[in-house]
Amino acid sequence: MSFVHAKCSVDERKELWTSLLHDKPTLLPWCIGGDFNVILAAHEKRGGRPFAIAEGMDFMNFMEEAEVFDVGFSGSKFTWSNNRRSRARISKRLDRFLVNGSCLDFSNDISVLHLARHPSDHAPLKVSFATQSDNKPRPFRFLNVWTSKPDLLEVIRHVWKQDVGRPPLRVLCSKLLATRRAIQSWNNQHFGNIFDAVRSSEMAVQRAEELLDHDYSEECQIELNKAQTELRYSMSIEE
Repeated sequence: MSFVHAKCSVDERKELWTSLLHDKPTLLPWCIGGDFNVILAAHEKRGGRPFAIAEGMDFMNFMEEAEVFDVGFSGSKFTWSNNRRSRARISKRLDRFLVNGSCLDFSNDISVLHLARHPSDHAPLKVSFATQSDNKPRPFRFLNVWTSKPDLLEVIRHVWKQDVGRPPLRVLCSKLLATRRAIQSWNNQHFGNIFDAVRSSEMAVQRAEELLDHDYSEECQIELNKAQTELRYSMSIEE
């Protein structure tokens, strides 16, 4: 794995291409990802000065010599934005993931997802090589954020006070299980799955960013601000 944060000038990027070629493996799978600070075609940019083919020639030559290719992506078509409004807004696909042919032998299912840019000006890249389903039962974990709701204590007290006519250790076990079920039910009403909430909020920000990339209207900017606020709230609960 080679992680890239390229410079802004053409000459400094040439040093990067040379250094990467020194690291090129002969037979092993090779992945290069990050901010390349350059685009390859006009459709990878919106706003600002028109794209010139010469901008991406060194990058294209490097990819050919390194024998790597772009695996594509899903999500927003741009990974960077200057976050300005209206006609001053510029968006580009500066971040990408490149692999060599040996990677296809390692995994024939490589996917890249552009996540929401907020709160950065760059989108993180989520790279998946395989999907495995894990159906094992999930352990019960107490979440500190639950204590922010005063009624949690009453939920626990109500369950714990119920009579259970069994030997003492069985009573303890039964009350613990009943309390667990009660807390889980209460959590579904007040918080739900906090991780799903974050993913849902991230997707909402992604959709709002994609819409703003095509429509610079004030209404789209307001929708993005709302989605970003909801994401910050969801992430604070997750934390």
